[in-house]
Amino acid sequence: MKRVFPVRSVGKIELVPLEEIRWIKGAANYAEIHAQNGKYMHRETLHNLTQQLDPSMFLRIHRSAIVNLNHIKEISSELGRFSLVTLRDGTELKIGNGYRDTLFSALNL
Repeated sequence: MKRVFPVRSVGKIELVPLEEIRWIKGAANYAEIHAQNGKYMHRETLHNLTQQLDPSMFLRIHRSAIVNLNHIKEISSELGRFSLVTLRDGTELKIGNGYRDTLFSALNL
């Protein structure tokens, strides 16, 4: 498996260690990669990224978000339904209804 992810931006390719990537936000044909050392814009769809990233480490939890499972601190509920993931850095991400079961399965819950 890859240990780094090549982030293509204008005029350069940055190699970001996978363990440093916290989460990825989809923005049309771009992905906003949130890592420990900052934020990167990468020209690729979330669908394509899902195919490239290690599924034991990264999981799509919403139509616009992929999360690094190693950075999840807690899962909380609103109105009795588990719908928020909180990362160790305090970032809160919504869990899409269609992704909840896959997330719980990946975390053995």
